[in-house]
Amino acid sequence: MNIVNSAVADGFIERLPKEIRFFLIHGPDEGLAQERAKAVIRTLIGGDPDPLSLVRLEGDAVARDPGALADEAYAVPMFGGARAIWIDAQARDLLPALEPLFARPPADCAIVVKAGQLRKGGGLRAAFESSALRVSIECYPDDANALETLIDAEARAAGLSIAPDARAALVALTGADRRTTRGEIAKLMLYARGEPAVTAEDVEAIVSDAAPSNLDEVVDQALLGDLNGVESSLTRFFHEGGEADHLMIRLVQRLLLLHRLRLEMDQGRPFDAACQAVFVKLPFGARRALARQAERVTSESIAQRLPAVRLASARVRAESQLAEVLATRALWALASRGRGGRR
Repeated sequence: MNIVNSAVADGFIERLPKEIRFFLIHGPDEGLAQERAKAVIRTLIGGDPDPLSLVRLEGDAVARDPGALADEAYAVPMFGGARAIWIDAQARDLLPALEPLFARPPADCAIVVKAGQLRKGGGLRAAFESSALRVSIECYPDDANALETLIDAEARAAGLSIAPDARAALVALTGADRRTTRGEIAKLMLYARGEPAVTAEDVEAIVSDAAPSNLDEVVDQALLGDLNGVESSLTRFFHEGGEADHLMIRLVQRLLLLHRLRLEMDQGRPFDAACQAVFVKLPFGARRALARQAERVTSESIAQRLPAVRLASARVRAESQLAEVLATRALWALASRGRGGRR
């Protein structure tokens, strides 16, 4: 079984075994999965790869034409050298396209598949975990130790120190998604530039006012069925420069968190106990909004909605010119379905 635990994945990626040609990078932390996919590519073919050495494919395209992947993988590069194909799975069934390559691995081309959360033992994940030539790299949200290491490293890079209470406050407000966490840390370091150390007051001034942010407000309103609120908040969010990609990532994160909470609550645990079980750390206001959302949904209803939301998130990333329109439609659809209360 070739499974790399999330906690040791970064070290593994720095020293990739040469015999491995197929990489599956998956998990609920989309920002971390994206970061690790880039890191794998960087280790394989360098930090600034020649455009001819890296091919990007979307899961939709691979599922529609499985043979196209083999054509790319077995193509002979004009100038030689290592090549890689990066596939964003988008919840598509990629096995028909991958199985011929598993049977006859390409000599000079690695395949990197980035996916969302996958069920253990499921088709794609099982295929990558059953051979020494393939590897499954998990991407779960950072725990407190990983967050502290990340915060300290970013502070050193910015030429700052960070007070213990400031570090603890920052850990409490971040961690659900690596991309969002890095963004919040970078914003904090920029705010504290010129000071001898980052303080808890700095964290409160910069990070706390972004959690909940206008981004979280839109997500809250959609999950509570407030269609008018979604329309108003979306207009303000985009007017203030908010990015549709970040909005969809936060929406996927929230649904995944609600699903985990509801599974705990379905076993008879109250909301607060469910939060403890899944290590939820949120300010009071955000926690109260989450409690209201958890009462309005079931684990089954979230599981039904997630594939459509993930597909919408992938389309937002792939079709930048339509990103705001696609994100707006996804939020409206979610709010409309939630207007009738718990379902």
